[in-house]
Amino acid sequence: MVRILARDVLRGQPTTATSNVDEAHAKIAELFCSHELAPRTRASLMDMKLRSLHRGDVGIEFLDYGADVRIEPEGLQDFHLVQIPLAGHASMQVGARTVESSPRMATVPPIDRPFSMSWDGGSPHLIVYVRRSALERVAGQLYGDSAVDLGYGMDLSGAAGRAFLRSVVELHDDMISQPQSAAPAFVQGLLADSMVSRLLMAMEPPGEDARDADSESRLVRECRELLEKHAFEELTVPDIAECLGVSVRTLQTALRAETGATPSELLRSIRLDRAREMLLEANPREQSVTAVAELCGFTHQGRFSALYVKAFGELPSESLRR
Repeated sequence: MVRILARDVLRGQPTTATSNVDEAHAKIAELFCSHELAPRTRASLMDMKLRSLHRGDVGIEFLDYGADVRIEPEGLQDFHLVQIPLAGHASMQVGARTVESSPRMATVPPIDRPFSMSWDGGSPHLIVYVRRSALERVAGQLYGDSAVDLGYGMDLSGAAGRAFLRSVVELHDDMISQPQSAAPAFVQGLLADSMVSRLLMAMEPPGEDARDADSESRLVRECRELLEKHAFEELTVPDIAECLGVSVRTLQTALRAETGATPSELLRSIRLDRAREMLLEANPREQSVTAVAELCGFTHQGRFSALYVKAFGELPSESLRR
């Protein structure tokens, strides 16, 4: 899966920061639309950080409220958003349907019906903005019909979701590497249209089948969230199944059908992702590969290195030296 670190999103762009709820509300309303914004608990202290960069019909935002918040927009109307947690957890409620969001599952708010969102503290988001007219134009080119009926969630762990993420990274890097006036208009258009095409191909319409699939995949998402939260602890498959309230067989069947992995393989993948993030952020003079491996639950250094190379195409020591 494509890994995007919060610190890298729009690096070098001006950051708007505030601890005042009213100021945060006003800034987000100006950027997106009218909405209600409130901390979910009295203990939640706002620490919002916002970076934004738009070019033509598309834009990229980095938004971290720094607190548990509830957001109730009045309606998007003329633009679409793809909201990607870079860590942590968020959720979106559309009517009776709830989409649980994580770094592997983005939310795609509807533009024509009310919805509400809950973001946990520690869940910085990368948000992709696409003007409605641009999405309809690209949909017409792809499908011969500009009428689009998007779903509410995007699986970022599948092939289509990964392709979308790669197109977002490519567009992001081009946007921050040169000002709009210096970038060739033709290249700008190609990158933007490619990203919108990938967005459309990664989405499923919110029909009955999609709702059924969402109900079935809730177990898998809850399993991922459990493993991410307790990745460094000693976990057995029966322990995981018991925490989720299902049998071991049900858990294994659901994971195998939707991810092609066993619970143990999924836990190992999450631990490898954590190890890579720690290695990339660590100072090689202060941290070692062995220490990071042990922190992430890998006790055999040789086995860890082999798994790491297979997953990321480089040695752990190479990541540490970056």
